[in-house]
Order: sequence, then structure tokens, then C-alpha cells
Amino acid sequence: MKIFKLLFPILIVFHLSGFCFGENEAPFSLRVESLEKRKVLLDLPVQPGDRFSIHFIHSSDKTPIQDIFEVGENGEMILIEENYLWYGAGLECMNWEGATVTMENKKTRVHLKRHFTSLLLRVGRIANHSLNLYGKAIPLKEIARGGELLKIWVEHAGPPS
Repeated sequence: MKIFKLLFPILIVFHLSGFCFGENEAPFSLRVESLEKRKVLLDLPVQPGDRFSIHFIHSSDKTPIQDIFEVGENGEMILIEENYLWYGAGLECMNWEGATVTMENKKTRVHLKRHFTSLLLRVGRIANHSLNLYGKAIPLKEIARGGELLKIWVEHAGPPS
């Protein structure tokens, strides 16, 4: 058990860096690019069905928000759930076709299947945006400055080098 506890963090790092994937196992990459610097800041291997989320603090009511995405079969990003406390001004709502809303433990959960080819996100100076993949949170302010415009998308991985 001690060996597992020691090796587990190392395996996670290798998994996130792509070393654990075989030639055909990760057909896509989740990319985060700075549009201002024209530079890819993150490039993480993903597969259809993988889920990632973006966490942040709502700008006016200062409550936590979580957007959960799934990688589609063709590499599209599908927003499958948005959850938040309070009223969620400016967030997803029932007007989106097929959306349903549930209330659990004072939390509003909007379930939907909204497809995105990319997502533009300006790193909040106080929103504490983080990208969460494979159980690891990556604070966006650690890879980009507050106010910087980022593009997040899933791209077909190139042939192995």
C-alpha cells in the first residue's frame, strides 16, 4: 500500500503528460491557448467520453460555479451540466432546448447537451478560474495573467512522433 501511495502521484503526472497513452488511445488534445500571446499554454490528451470542468466564482453574487464538459465522439466539447448556488444571473437556464433543472442541497443544477467547437474565456482577476481534468485542478491564473483572453478547445491529436 505504501508503494501505491508513492507511485500514484507519479502515474497521474505521466497520465496528464500523455506518457500513459498508446498510439490510438488519445485521439484528441484539450488545448488552452492565449489568443494575445498566440501560444498554446496547455495541451492535454483526452478521449471521447472524458469529462473536464471549469470552476470559478460568480462575479456579482460571489458564489462558486462549476461547468462540466464531456468530449464528444468527434472531438466537440459538450456542456452537460452547470451548477451554482443562488439565482445564477447570466448562466445557463431552461431556455436552452432540452435543458432540465434540479435543485439539490441549495444548489441549482442545469443539465443540458450544448455543443461547442471552442470556448473563449477571459481569465478573471478574482474569479479564480480553474480547469479540472483527471482529478487535477489547474488554476488558470498560474498559466495566464488576469484579464488574458484564452481559447479552450479539443483538437484531433497529430500522428505520433
